[in-house]
Amino acid sequence: MQGKLQQVYRVSKELGQNSLLTGSFRLSKLPRLGSLVVSTEADLTVTFEFTTDEYRHPSIKGHIDTELLVECQRCLEPMVYPIDLDFHLLIDATEEDVESFQIDTVLTDEGYLDVFEVIEDELILALPLISLHEDPACNKHWQPSSNEEVVVEKNNPFAVLQTLKDK
Repeated sequence: MQGKLQQVYRVSKELGQNSLLTGSFRLSKLPRLGSLVVSTEADLTVTFEFTTDEYRHPSIKGHIDTELLVECQRCLEPMVYPIDLDFHLLIDATEEDVESFQIDTVLTDEGYLDVFEVIEDELILALPLISLHEDPACNKHWQPSSNEEVVVEKNNPFAVLQTLKDK
């Protein structure tokens, strides 16, 4: 079954129908992520399905495609950070299952799953720790000009010993 994207799903119903869902929504619907980016005007395209995976556990598999506007930590200007992310999460798995299958889990709230929270968590984890433009020359103040030679003079901590030796 292919359906329209909504925020909350009843997991047992969607698993029974092996639902494949797709849709788009604004980044502004994800408040925690909104505080980590420069603009919340981006659109997210999401596809996911509720399925029983090869381990016979209920799971959610999906794909997120978007471009986030983040701040470059070198020049403090906005930069586009593209995200093309696949995810696979077990639903309400035990700690033993998570450790043995090496797949993360998502917990439901009395059988209901807020997919926007799942998507927001995956996007937060996909963000780089430090956002930087590819070109290190994005901040001209951090780069020596090509005409100047950078000379670093280091003080020798043993220079005092030389004066004692000369006496």
